Amino acid sequence: MRRSRLIAAAAASALAAAALTNACAPPASADTVTASQAWRVVQQYQGVWTAPPSHFGTGDTPDGPLLGNGDIGVTAGGPITNQTFYLGKNDFFSLGSHAIKPLGRIVLAVPGLSGASYRMVQDIARGQAQGTYTLGGTTLTATSWVSATSGVFVTSLSVTGSSQAATFTVQNGSGGTPTVSTSGSVLNADVSADGSGPQARVASRVIGGSQSVSGNRISVTLNPGTTYTFVAGIVSSIDNSGYQGAATGLVSALTQAGADDLAAAHRSWWQGFWQQSYVEIPDKAVEKQWYGSLYILGSTSRAGKYAPGLWGSWITGSMNWNGDYHTNYNYQAPFYAALSSNHIPLLEPYDQPVLDWQTPGQALAAQQGFTGVLYPVGLSPKGTSADMNLHNQKSNAANLASVMIMRWLYTRDTAYAQRVYPWLKQVALFWQNYLTVDGSGTYHVTNDAPQEDNPYPQTDSSLTLGLLHLLMGGLADMSAALGQDSGTRATWTNIDAHLAPFATTTVNGQTVFRETSTGAGFVNDGNDIVIQHVYPGLQVGLNSSATLQQTARNTIGQLSNAWHGGNAPPTFYAAAAAVGYDPGTILAGLRAEATQYAYPNMAIHHSGGGIEGVNVVAGGLGEMLLQSFQGDIKVFPAWPSGTSAKFGDLLARGGFLVSASRAGGTVQYIRIVSQKGGTATVTNPWGGSVQVYRNGASAGTVSGARLTLATSAGETIALAPAGTALATINAQLAQPMQTGGGSTSSSFASGFEASGPALSWSDTVDSSGGGLAGVGGLCCGLSGPEAGARTGETFHAGTGSLMYSGAAQGGSAVHAYLKVYDLGGAPLAIGSGKTLSYWIYPQSSATTPYVPAGATTSTCVAIDLIFTDGTALRDSGSTDQTGDGAHPSAQCGHLTLDAWNQVTVNLGTRNANKQINRILVGFDAPNATGGYRGYVDDLNIS
Repeated sequence: MRRSRLIAAAAASALAAAALTNACAPPASADTVTASQAWRVVQQYQGVWTAPPSHFGTGDTPDGPLLGNGDIGVTAGGPITNQTFYLGKNDFFSLGSHAIKPLGRIVLAVPGLSGASYRMVQDIARGQAQGTYTLGGTTLTATSWVSATSGVFVTSLSVTGSSQAATFTVQNGSGGTPTVSTSGSVLNADVSADGSGPQARVASRVIGGSQSVSGNRISVTLNPGTTYTFVAGIVSSIDNSGYQGAATGLVSALTQAGADDLAAAHRSWWQGFWQQSYVEIPDKAVEKQWYGSLYILGSTSRAGKYAPGLWGSWITGSMNWNGDYHTNYNYQAPFYAALSSNHIPLLEPYDQPVLDWQTPGQALAAQQGFTGVLYPVGLSPKGTSADMNLHNQKSNAANLASVMIMRWLYTRDTAYAQRVYPWLKQVALFWQNYLTVDGSGTYHVTNDAPQEDNPYPQTDSSLTLGLLHLLMGGLADMSAALGQDSGTRATWTNIDAHLAPFATTTVNGQTVFRETSTGAGFVNDGNDIVIQHVYPGLQVGLNSSATLQQTARNTIGQLSNAWHGGNAPPTFYAAAAAVGYDPGTILAGLRAEATQYAYPNMAIHHSGGGIEGVNVVAGGLGEMLLQSFQGDIKVFPAWPSGTSAKFGDLLARGGFLVSASRAGGTVQYIRIVSQKGGTATVTNPWGGSVQVYRNGASAGTVSGARLTLATSAGETIALAPAGTALATINAQLAQPMQTGGGSTSSSFASGFEASGPALSWSDTVDSSGGGLAGVGGLCCGLSGPEAGARTGETFHAGTGSLMYSGAAQGGSAVHAYLKVYDLGGAPLAIGSGKTLSYWIYPQSSATTPYVPAGATTSTCVAIDLIFTDGTALRDSGSTDQTGDGAHPSAQCGHLTLDAWNQVTVNLGTRNANKQINRILVGFDAPNATGGYRGYVDDLNIS
């Protein structure tokens, strides 16, 4: 979608799902240091909802929690009285319209919890979502996941308080009634993409308790003390011609022990996934988005399965642009994210729909009088298309080739090269005969629109020129490695060396690139086509001439509508980093993408396609931390000066896994693992002499602006300033990111005494740290909630304490977050081992007349922390010493009234290396009414 088109266009595998086997095998064993660091960091990050998500059936990215195994996708919305799980599957493309279709829905209803509070947490580390719903003294907990190792969707339910009636209603993709049957205790629901197929079966049952089946509905009574596990086997006719029996067989004999084993395998797969690489930076919003983006890609792409279309596996209705494989950047963009992040297996499904189109592509080229292959904008599986329009573009096949060429350059995998080489030659063949050559021997691109439907003439599109450089140079390199086509290789090399220059123009007094030499000029409409020869074309970088670099940076600066445009972000930020644009500005843009343009599920959404958004931060941050596309490895090439950062096992071209750390402005070490052997060229970040260790043994020192290191396959090379001991490097590898200076504090304590630290604020709502909703003053003409120091009232030690109070007024949002201490002048650095401790005395009607008799609302209070990255302790998933959440609402009913309760929270578990900016007292009790009051004392963080 090069240009925002009318959504009218939207109207328009031999592996069995019973066991995904190789398709869902855990990733290969990771380096133990990287594995440990990655697992430490990713566990901090979750998506949190306190109200039911509702953006479904609109043809675009849903706003609910995202679950998936690279084939089956599930998202959920609505209250617990009507919570709908939307089922999608990558292979559920209509055989008639060739558009992807929703597979089905499962509606969970617990009517007795009408009006219950809502809290949903998407745990990306473990690939699951947990909902908690509380009404009065009853709490229902539901944990959902799509098995990473089989075609089973699971929701486990448990209830405390009173028993509850629950139903699971299985529907077709549009919410209607499917064809149903039963096999023993299994409810079978058969669905179809449309009248032409494919078909699928959703076979479901409840493990635990006694269920009854009527029509398309399973009913069960949930009793306290029992776990109820709803399981649904999902198999399509694409998976298996015997899909009905296969689906039923997945769940018919499944026991709770078997479900537990499935859960253990699922968690193991996700832990292995995360252990392949990591990043750690001070900006935790951007860091979270990097992990969230990879979670989305890992949930929607898997070897041996159909590739995900525009919207991934989360298909909730008739999807925009048919949900197909859009060839003019949308399909490619999410897969770029798998390269530097070292998740190469996620690229496996990409090639098949492209290769399947070779014969139709040759026929389409022949129809137009050309050789080789010509591809339309819209592809569907198995050589089909829902939209054959070329939109005046001839670059689509070259655009598709970019992922294949990059994968080859990153991995040097000759087996992979053999697979795609014949198709790549067909792409090159088209251009060998289509390009025109002038008298100077320069090759020109004619009548190729950079944006969809640009009228001809359109000459020398910078995008196409960049893609052709990548194609011809990469193909020549591949042919040399394979020992094939030496004669044609010379032709490819000649074209690469003699393509027309990138056209320029002047905007606001600056020289910038333009989209073509004749036709479209500089266009600032939310696309970034004018800079895509930089990324993904990778033809301008920090080794390019000063003139080219400056022109590229000027172009980035003038593309004011691209930073958050409809189509630009998936490639724009990476392009900006590649040419050394101001890193502070890039990070600010990435932070806005993560905080303003992403749903709680961490899906960045713009008016373009859906899962393309995974490359906004994954690609942009990746190029800021590591570059290798111009023949040398550069660590932190586009990183703010004086700012710390750390990464492990990111992938550089040539198959080199690179780890590096920077503390403040100083690079501590570089570690390179050579997977294929060959020469690693490293830009020297120290400038002087460099200590070299090979496989743990000293190899002397080297020096120079660039370090040229011969490597053998499997060799590990460590680099650091001369004189650095290997033990020091190993210790630094194992440490969390070091701040490298700056004014921070290491502990904080307050007994709220006159001799201790004075409150920074009293009775003050933190409008940016949680705010106020549905809470007024407790009594006596008070205009709002209170949080202030008191002496001689109720205290744990000494004579001082902090009193809190307010009056809950009912409604779905009832909370008050009041700030008390400002640590912004010297933020408290958590590191990896800090603990928050405090004592709290929640009052009942027995000790204050302002709390209603029998009310426990005063217990819905907790100390909260706001970190320098804007995130909060309450949303981090942290728990106290008893396992209750650190969120104020999670403390409800878990504290003893009219007594001092100690609460301790290990901050390092979920918030390692963050810095505390403010300390708050939070009250949060959806639907609560009446007064609350209490005291806090002996607050300590150390």
